[in-house]
Amino acid sequence: MTRMFVAVEVEESVREKLVMAQEQLARTGADLKLVEPENVHVTMKFLGEVPEEKTGAIVDALKKAASGTGGFEANVKGIGVFPGLNYIRVVWAGVAEGGEKFIELQKKIERELQPLGFKPERGFVPHLTLARVRTAKGRDGLVAFVKEKEAEEFGATQVKAVELKQSKLMSSGPVYSTLARVELG
Repeated sequence: MTRMFVAVEVEESVREKLVMAQEQLARTGADLKLVEPENVHVTMKFLGEVPEEKTGAIVDALKKAASGTGGFEANVKGIGVFPGLNYIRVVWAGVAEGGEKFIELQKKIERELQPLGFKPERGFVPHLTLARVRTAKGRDGLVAFVKEKEAEEFGATQVKAVELKQSKLMSSGPVYSTLARVELG
């Protein structure tokens, strides 16, 4: 069994600005687990533990989903939280322009993966997770940071492909590797 998910990577220039925001986040005094810079991405679909023999069928499904979906530009903008400011579990950067294209692509991925036994998710919000909140310690500083950065611009990224990723959970944090890259188009 392999832990898998489908992701879209962002360009290095955007990643660098997100890392700067993470550094500012760390200084809020909140009790956070920052996402490793190389692991920041848009998760299109979490697949969970999957038998390795299913990998080929998943890649085929991703090829069908990507077919007819041209590449597009997405603007990474704003800091937000899940589920809300009163109880923060995740701090993320959002997708402004291009968000509807992400949603469209994600629906196609869901539709193609459903026959393989993957249940569709509801309410997909394209975002890049920056940190997970461990405890309520430093919450006021975190809320102030989120409010201050809700319109922060991180730049545009070209979305050209989706990637099937493997996630190995280690004591130091997850290590991701790309199993397959499927070009849009």
